[in-house]
Amino acid sequence: MLLALSSCSLGDDDNNIVERNDDDGDGVINVIDECAHTPEGVEVDAVGCPVEED
Repeated sequence: MLLALSSCSLGDDDNNIVERNDDDGDGVINVIDECAHTPEGVEVDAVGCPVEED
């Protein structure tokens, strides 16, 4: 039997493990989330901070 496996890397260019979790569920991973613990349903920007409405 022949078994071929492919691997997915979660490392960066230096082969370090990069966290891919999003603890507050805002769609921004923890490693770049500048505003952790955003309340559910709040619209956030690219770095996870609430978007100010005009």
